[in-house]
Amino acid sequence: MSLDTHVNPHHEDPEVVGSRNRLGVILILVADIAFALSILFVFFYLKGQNVNNMWLPKATADTPAITPLSSLSSWYVTAIAAFGLLAHNFGLRGVRAANQTQLKLGGLVALIAAVAATIYQNMQIANAPFTFYSGAYASCYYLITILNMVHLILTVFISLGNWNRSRLGIYEHDHWHVDIVNVWWVWMTVSSLLGAFALSFA
Repeated sequence: MSLDTHVNPHHEDPEVVGSRNRLGVILILVADIAFALSILFVFFYLKGQNVNNMWLPKATADTPAITPLSSLSSWYVTAIAAFGLLAHNFGLRGVRAANQTQLKLGGLVALIAAVAATIYQNMQIANAPFTFYSGAYASCYYLITILNMVHLILTVFISLGNWNRSRLGIYEHDHWHVDIVNVWWVWMTVSSLLGAFALSFA
C-alpha cells in the first residue's frame, strides 16, 4: 500500500507571484504616467496658445478676473509626500535587515503622512476661488490637483494595507509587497512634484 502525496496544482512559488504582481504594477504605472504627462502637456499647451485670452479670463460684468493661485500649497503637499516616501524607505530598509519594528514604524509614519497630504490637498481644492469652468487655467488647476488627490487616496489605502500586514507579521519571510509599495510611493511623489512645478508657471 502506498501513500500518494497530493500537491496543489494551483500553488505557485511566492517569487513567481511577486514577479507577476510587479509586472502588473509597472503596467499600471506606465498608463498613469502617460495620463499625468498628458495633463502637463495640456497645461503648457493651453497656456502657450491662450486662445481668446481664455487662459486667465479678464473680469466681466458677471464674473471677476481669474488670477493664478500661489503654487506654495502644492509644494507643501509634495513635501509631505516626500516625507512619507522617506518614512516608507526607512521601513523597507528595516524589513530587508529583518527588523520588523523598523518596518512597522516606517509604515505607520508613511500612512500618517499620506493621510495628512490627502487632507491638505483636499483643502487646496476646496478653497480655490474659481470653478472648473472659469477658463483654461482653472480647468488645468483642477485636473492637476484632483489627479494628485486620487493618487494620495490610493496611497492612503495602499499604506494602510502595508502597515496592517506589517503589524500582523506577514512580511517576516517575504517582503516583495513592501518593494512594490515603494515603487508607488516614488511615482506618487514625483507626480506631485511635477504638478507643483507646472502650477509654478501659471
